[in-house]
Amino acid sequence: MKYKTKAIIYVVLIALFICDVTAQNFNGHWGTNDSSYYLTIKDTVFTTYKFVPVTDEKNNLTWDRVLSPGVEKFIHKKDNTIKTNYYIIKDNYQVYVTYTLIDDETLKAEFKGSLRNEFYYDVIKYKKIKFEGK
Repeated sequence: MKYKTKAIIYVVLIALFICDVTAQNFNGHWGTNDSSYYLTIKDTVFTTYKFVPVTDEKNNLTWDRVLSPGVEKFIHKKDNTIKTNYYIIKDNYQVYVTYTLIDDETLKAEFKGSLRNEFYYDVIKYKKIKFEGK
């Protein structure tokens, strides 16, 4: 096989891999009624945060974005699932989170691990947050 043909095959394989990773689109902003925290996923970066009310210098109500005290590390992605490790050292909280993309709008998060040396398990269903066009 000629080098040019091999190069084209490699480029196509890489493009197919990238399409597979993004075809199951976990990326975006996710919210739920089961938690005060929101989740933003961008590739392998997971950011958990909540909004807290505060007043500005004119005593107007506004909102601050406060990050979760935890750290979430990407482990792997397979088909429509992603597995991460999430921990909060000060609370002695450590779980593996399995995110399953149910459909384009629904994400299930299954938390399995320990909280203060006791078994911990929870399931949260997130909905994708959509923004209206300007």
